[in-house]
This record gives sequence, C-alpha cells and structure tokens, in this order.
Amino acid sequence: MAIKINAAQLNNAVNNAFDAAIEELSDAYDEAMESEIWDWDRTTVRRNGDVVSSPRDLIDTEELINSKVVLRKGNKARFEWEAPHAAIVHDGATRKDGSEMPARPWTKWAQENCDPSLTMQRKINKNLNQR
Repeated sequence: MAIKINAAQLNNAVNNAFDAAIEELSDAYDEAMESEIWDWDRTTVRRNGDVVSSPRDLIDTEELINSKVVLRKGNKARFEWEAPHAAIVHDGATRKDGSEMPARPWTKWAQENCDPSLTMQRKINKNLNQR
C-alpha cells in the first residue's frame, strides 16, 4: 500500500501553525507586560499620571509594549522591543547613585506560561484533519 503525501498541504499546515504559535507567544509577551506581577522598590507617579507601587504592570506610556517587532524569515521568528528603555526594564540596571533597578523579564514569564509548540501541534492536526 502506497502512501501519498501532499507536500503543499503539509507545508501550508505547518506555516499556518507557525503563524498561530508566533501570535500566541506575542500575546503572552503583551500579557506579561500588562500583568500586575512585577516588583518595584518604590511608589512612582507615571507619565500618564497613575500612581503605582508594587506589584505593578510594565505599562506607562505604552512606548515599550508598542515597540515590539516580530521578524520572521522562513521557519524562524525573532521578537525585538525597540524602545530605548526595553533592556533596562527587562534586565534591570544600576543607577548612577549605585542603587539597583530590578529586572522585570517579561519574556521569561511569557515563555514559562505559553507553549507555542503545543499550539503548533494542535493547529497542524486540525489543518490536516480538515481535508
């Protein structure tokens, strides 16, 4: 018995599944920034006028969350945040006075709370079983 594989159908299913996985991970990054889970060492008056303490979200002017760029080439995707303060927020920093700004690694949180490979698996199965 010969098995016939429709390569175009398979490639289409994989590409659609990859798109869904990228979208899910992108949403998880946004959710991580929007969640009030991040420790901060003081109360702050944000540029938008909100007074926040700890825990808090990472949204102020929305510059950081809106600076996300998804670069996709073939079967690879890369997320970048182009806001000038992105690395400081994510990795933390030492101020001029020697005090520390805590790291708020939203990418780590998102990757721990999102499973893009499971999304891909389900989407591929769904796409291939519809035919």
